[in-house]
Amino acid sequence: MRWIMNAILYNPNYILQLIVTGTHLSKKFGETYKEIIKDGFEIDAKIEMDLSKLNTLNIAKAMGQCAIGVSKKFSKLKPDILLVLGDRYELLPICGSALVMSIPIAHFSGGDKTEGAIDDQIRNAISMMSTYHFPGNKDSARKLLAMGIPKKNIFMVGEPGLENFKKLNLYTKDELAEKLELDIQKPWVLLTYHPETKISLVENLNTVKNIFRDLEKLKDINIICTYANADFGGDRINNLIDKYRRKERGRIFLFANLGQKVYLSLLKNIFFMIGNSSSGIVEAPFIGCPVINVGDRQKGRYLSKNIIQTSNSLNDIKKAVQTLVYNCETYKNRNKKYFGDGEVSKRTLMHLEEIWKRK
Repeated sequence: MRWIMNAILYNPNYILQLIVTGTHLSKKFGETYKEIIKDGFEIDAKIEMDLSKLNTLNIAKAMGQCAIGVSKKFSKLKPDILLVLGDRYELLPICGSALVMSIPIAHFSGGDKTEGAIDDQIRNAISMMSTYHFPGNKDSARKLLAMGIPKKNIFMVGEPGLENFKKLNLYTKDELAEKLELDIQKPWVLLTYHPETKISLVENLNTVKNIFRDLEKLKDINIICTYANADFGGDRINNLIDKYRRKERGRIFLFANLGQKVYLSLLKNIFFMIGNSSSGIVEAPFIGCPVINVGDRQKGRYLSKNIIQTSNSLNDIKKAVQTLVYNCETYKNRNKKYFGDGEVSKRTLMHLEEIWKRK
């Protein structure tokens, strides 16, 4: 949402109010609220959530904390409209509070489909609570229509994250090697794996083990791992990856949060990406980064030609890795159409003007 926020901030017709919560405030996840401030934004409110233990009970309790905190801030800030993106569970208490307080909601990236996680139910619930909709592609816009959303309230703008590739001055490979202490002579593999919330924790951990069992055979690479998100089991996945890192220091690297600029710069300079992050589905195709998408977390989403879809099994992961090792160039396909052209902030402000004119 950075460039949408930026466009609002520097438009004299608007006042940007920013509420920050979830893992942005967590030391364990890198306290990324500091990056928000560094990028020139003033945070109007911080809503603390206790995400120290990522089990289902504590996550549900943290959502309650969020509802209490955000409702107080809404009462104080009195926003005319609330802009939210995606399908994180934190959005349920945020949007629920806005709904009962009669604050119109504009939802970005609604209408997507991910069958392998509870994200689908959360995303659809947020869509039904929202008045205005800014989907990232035509298929998602059609799904919103099928859900009964009025066509006049749907504005297809594209995926907001792609604007970063147009506006950020990304790091070179030399700069990344120095910054992250990587071996520039070796190929780099980026691993981002989040819990599949519809399978057991044991199955999730076994998937991570299967990925490493195969990547371990590629001795002459650097494996760059990022933390799993704050879903149930994410901390256990992080602990498991850290065991591999301690076993092979100098070859396996683990970061709580790389930051937006470093992460996107890596996508432009890696051998391939593996895991199940949405960045492999949306951002990676925009620059032609080869991706192995593991498991069903992203099931149902459009897969560009740069992506190899595989199951969680060791044998299937092995086949996918071998395919890229011996035929990587085939999967360096760019897709600059399906998820938009990276001009989301300009379109968003144009459509917000349409919304105000109706009032």
